[in-house]
Amino acid sequence: MSVAGIASSALSQQLSGPLMQPTKRQSEDQIGRTLEQDLQNGDLQGAQQAYYQLAAFGPNNSGPFNNPTMKAEFQTLGQDLQAGNLTAAQSDNSSLTTNLLEQDVQNVVQAGGSQSAATAMANLKGDFWAIYGQAASGSDLSSLMGVSSSAISVQA
Repeated sequence: MSVAGIASSALSQQLSGPLMQPTKRQSEDQIGRTLEQDLQNGDLQGAQQAYYQLAAFGPNNSGPFNNPTMKAEFQTLGQDLQAGNLTAAQSDNSSLTTNLLEQDVQNVVQAGGSQSAATAMANLKGDFWAIYGQAASGSDLSSLMGVSSSAISVQA
């Protein structure tokens, strides 16, 4: 970065005030996005590093996963990364992310109160971004939720 770039960056930080620290959940999503990108790009070393950062979020290096199935899938992903088996790691990650989104959808559907529904939807949107690198659109969410837009009709 040039001196002008550094000065510009420092100035913008000074003008905008203190930077807000991301929440634990946002940090998990960011590292999860890095893991996704590294696996897609075939960057074994980067994927290993992102995996270890993500693993540090949970007890006994389980990452952010409480679900026993996803915890085991995450550990298998780590074993394949450690062994240098990129193809198996990519496959493991595909299964893990599918199950993660399915769990998020179930949490949204089962959420009772408005606060828990909002939290569940925020988790779904965060995980979608971590996996696909873009915000979930209404049609993306409808697709995940198993709702067909053609099944909804509005009568005047």
